[in-house]
Amino acid sequence: MCLPFNQVGFLVSMFFSQISALLCLYAAVCSAAPALRHAQSHFDDWEAPHDSQVKVASSTIAEVFSNEGKKDKTGDQNVIAMQSAMQATFKALPKNKHGLLQHSAAAYLVQKYVMQMYHYSIRGLGPDSTETETNASSKHEASAPESLQRMLELRHAGQGLALHDAASLAVMMHSLVMDLDVALIYQAFESLTYVKMLPEDDEELSVPNVVKVIQAWQWLHRHDFYTEMDVFIDHMILPVHAMYEFGYLATCLIEAKFYRERHILNPFKAKTLSLADTVQLAHTATLEMGNWQDHDCKAMKKYLIKLDPDGNGRVLVDALYKEPEANDTHGEQVFRFSESQDYLRNVGALDEADPSQAQVLISNYLLGPANCYRSNAFHTFCCLNECDAVLTEVERALGGPSAKPDDLLPLLGNLTTTSMDEAQPFSEILVEKLSSIAAHDGGEVPLHGRLFTQWLHFAFPYECPYPHVMQKDGAGNALTTSYFQGTSDGSQWTDDEMLPLIEEEDGALFGFRGVVSVIFMLLALVAMCNQIRVLAVARMHNLQKDVMGVNLHKCA
Repeated sequence: MCLPFNQVGFLVSMFFSQISALLCLYAAVCSAAPALRHAQSHFDDWEAPHDSQVKVASSTIAEVFSNEGKKDKTGDQNVIAMQSAMQATFKALPKNKHGLLQHSAAAYLVQKYVMQMYHYSIRGLGPDSTETETNASSKHEASAPESLQRMLELRHAGQGLALHDAASLAVMMHSLVMDLDVALIYQAFESLTYVKMLPEDDEELSVPNVVKVIQAWQWLHRHDFYTEMDVFIDHMILPVHAMYEFGYLATCLIEAKFYRERHILNPFKAKTLSLADTVQLAHTATLEMGNWQDHDCKAMKKYLIKLDPDGNGRVLVDALYKEPEANDTHGEQVFRFSESQDYLRNVGALDEADPSQAQVLISNYLLGPANCYRSNAFHTFCCLNECDAVLTEVERALGGPSAKPDDLLPLLGNLTTTSMDEAQPFSEILVEKLSSIAAHDGGEVPLHGRLFTQWLHFAFPYECPYPHVMQKDGAGNALTTSYFQGTSDGSQWTDDEMLPLIEEEDGALFGFRGVVSVIFMLLALVAMCNQIRVLAVARMHNLQKDVMGVNLHKCA
C-alpha cells in the first residue's frame, strides 16, 4: 500500500511562481506597443461639434411626403433630373435579393448626389457624426431625413429603396431646406427690426441692408435669437467668418443680378431689393455656398500638402499643432488646427501605425465634421469630397458594380485632381495590390468594397479618405461619401475585408500586437501547465524514493 503524500503546498507555490513569470513576460509584450497619445493643440478653446437639429413636426413631414407623391403622378422634373444623375452610382451599388438598396446604401446615394447637385450635406441621414451629444429624450427620435426614408421604404414593405425612391428622398430634403430658408429669412428680418438694425415697414431694402439680412439669416442657422440676443447684436456689429462669407457671396450675387437687369433698371433710382427678392437670394446662396466656401477647404488642403514632405497624404500631429491659425484679408480666422488627438482618432483622421509618431490623414481630416459649418438646420456646408468625382468617373465609364484591373488602371491612370496637374503612373506595388483585390473576388474589383476604397486612398492620398470609419450596407460594403456621415467602427468588417494594404492600427489593444500577445500568453499557459505536471511527477517520485524509500510505479 502507498503511503499518503501531501503535495498541495508545493504545487500552489510552483503555480504562483510560474504565473508571476508569465505576467512579467506578458507585460513586456504589451509594453512593446506604445500607449496611445492624447496630445492637445496649443489652441485651448476648441470644442467638438455637438450641434442639435431643428425639430420638424410630423404633420410637416407627412405633407412634404404627400406633395411629392402627387408630383410623381404628373412627373416631377426635379426627381427625373436627380434620378438621371444617380443612375450610374445606383447600378454600381450592391443590391439586396429584391434588387433594392438597403438603408445605408440608399443614404449614401442620396448624400452623395445632394452634395454634387446642391453642394451641401444632409444632416441626420444615416449615422451623423457631428451629433456627438444628444439628450436622453431626443436620442431615439428620428430626424426628418430618417423619417422620410422610412416612409419611402414602406412602399416596398421595408425591403429597401429603388432608384426613383432615392431621387425622391433627395428632392424632398431639398424642399425642406428651401422651406427653412424662407422661414429664417422672415425671422432674420423680424430680429433685425426688433433690435433697431433695420427700418420698420420698409418694403424695399438697400443693398447694405439686404447683406445684413443674409448675415442674420446665416446666424439663425446656428443660434436662437430669443436666448442669445446679446450675441446676435455683437455678431451683427462684428460678423464672424461664416457670416462674412455669406455676406460677401450675397453682395456678388446682387451685383450679378443688377448686371443681368441693367437694360430694364432705372439708372436714376437707387438699387433696392424687395423681401421676395431677398428670399430668392437666400435660396441662391444656399445652392452656391458649398462651392463658394470650398475655397477655404482648398486653401487648407494646399497648406497641409506643404507639410507632407513624403507625399503620402499624412502630416505629423506634432508638426500640425505647431502651425499658427490662418486668417483672411480681414483678419478673420479661416482655419486652424485645434482639434485634440483623441477627437482626430474618433473621426478616423489619424494614422497610428506608430503611436509615438501619430500622423493626420489629410483627406480624412478635410472631410471631417470639424470642417463643416456648425448648424442646427437639416443641412450644412462641408468640404466637398473630391474622391466622389474619381469614383463617379469610374462608375459612369464601367456601368457595373465591379471591374477587372485591366479596365480600371487605364481609366484611373488618366485622371487628374486638384493636387495633380497631370496624370501620374501608379507604382508597381499599387498595380499588384489591385490585382490581389481582384483575385480575392473572382477576378474583378468591387467598386464599393472596402479594399478598393483603401486602394483609392493610396492612389489619391489627398482626395480619397482612408476607410478607418465607414458606413456599410448589410453585405459589409463601404458606403460613406463623407466622414460627416459615417460613424460605424471597423469591428464589424469581415475577416476578408480587413486584409490590409499596409499594417494598420497595430497600437490598439486588440490590434495586431494585442492578438500576438494574447496568443503568446495562451501558448505560455499551456507550456506552463505541462511543465508543472512534469516537475510535480518528477518531484513526487524523487521525494518518495529518496525520503520514504517508496517507488510510486510499484504502488497498486
